[in-house]
Amino acid sequence: MRNDARVVEVVAYDPAWSEQFKVEQRRLADALPTALSIEHIGSTSIPGLAAKPIIDILAVVPVVDVVVAALARLRGPNKVVRRVGT
Repeated sequence: MRNDARVVEVVAYDPAWSEQFKVEQRRLADALPTALSIEHIGSTSIPGLAAKPIIDILAVVPVVDVVVAALARLRGPNKVVRRVGT
């Protein structure tokens, strides 16, 4: 194995992931009032499934460029904002 190889941690399902999502969902809903949908996606959204302990969230918005500034306010430690799609 190379010295710079990344280690991926997979842990047992944690019921707190659902609550962590709900907290972030409220923050996103406040920051993105035009959001059409804010969904918990990925392996942490499936009860009972072991997963990387990272909460993946999909926010569907009508116009992406309008929300870029709002998302900048949500950035912080352990938070990554990515634009996906057109």
